[in-house]
Formats: sequence, C-alpha cells, structure tokens
Amino acid sequence: MNYLIKYSAVILSFLFVGLIKSSPLSEQVAFLLAVLIIIAIIYSIIQRKKSTYNLLFSGKPGEIFFVSSITLLMIEITGGVTSSLYFLNYFLLFGLPLISTPITSLIFTASFILFYVPDLIRDPNTDIFLKLGSILLLLPLSYFITNEIYKRQIENEKLKEKVKTIEEDAQTLEVDENDPERRKKLDEIIESAETIDSENE
Repeated sequence: MNYLIKYSAVILSFLFVGLIKSSPLSEQVAFLLAVLIIIAIIYSIIQRKKSTYNLLFSGKPGEIFFVSSITLLMIEITGGVTSSLYFLNYFLLFGLPLISTPITSLIFTASFILFYVPDLIRDPNTDIFLKLGSILLLLPLSYFITNEIYKRQIENEKLKEKVKTIEEDAQTLEVDENDPERRKKLDEIIESAETIDSENE
C-alpha cells in the first residue's frame, strides 16, 4: 500500500505541474515554485523532528511529490523541453526509484511521455523527439541498476532478520547454560551476530 502511495505521488506531481502549465496560473510559475519550495522546507523540518527521520531523502510520498514537482517547475520556467535544466529529468529517472522501487522508473517515464505529448502535438520537431527518446533509451538502464540495488536491500533486510533471530536464540540459551565452554561459544556467536548486524547498517 505504501508503494502505491509513492507511485501516486509521482503521477500527482506531473498532474500538478501539467494543470499549472495549462491554466492561467502558468503566468505565476515563479511565484508558485517559490511557495512550493517553502512548503517543502517546512515539511522537511517537521519530518526531521521525528526520531525515525535521519536521512536526506527517506522516500516518503511527500518528499517524492515535492522533489518531482519542484524539478518539473524549474524545467518549465526555464524553457521546458529546450531548458538547460532538462538534464534534471535524468536525475529523477534514476533518483526516484532509489528512494522507492524500480517500478517508479516505469511510472515516471510513462508520466513524462504523457506530460510532453501536448508539446509534441503542438510542435512536432526533432528536438522534442530526441529528448523523449533519450528518456526511453535510459529507462532499461535505470530499471536494471535500481532493481539490482533494490534486490540487495531486500537481501540485507532478510540477513539482518536472520542474524537478529540467531542473536536472540543465543542470548536465551546463554541464560540457562552453566558450562563455561558453551557459554564462551555462545558469547562468540552473539558477538559475531552483532558485528554482522553493524556492518549491514
């Protein structure tokens, strides 16, 4: 369910910027961008007061929405497809899946294509085709890299759970163990488990 909310945050960011772009608010993009940045900063400060929030980006849906929306608005305000900041889309393509799941790269690409379809219909030039094509070409690479990283994270989580179980079992056995030799071996197991756990932090 949490991942669905994250995917929705990506889609909503494109819808949000798309609505601004196609409405009278398009003349106030700079002002809206400033307001959005201020709201994002306030959101970040509030989240950082929570003990569980100790990373630059923790992958929360709110973060994904703000990062994506602010980046898209920055690109739009500086020329859209022809913007010198267009390369930031590549950072979103690779960055968003890293704080979510590999599927995010597929959702981002689909949203990105639909977002620029009106521009393509209005002005079907080679530059827009190339820019859209570059995202499509990088999609497999983005998915592969983030999928490998995601699989390693899952494996690390499973390993940490197994190590935690072994450590707890060893501690339970140690309480009832009277043989000094066995207690020493159990201590070694506990220390090894703690070492592995700290290395996977």
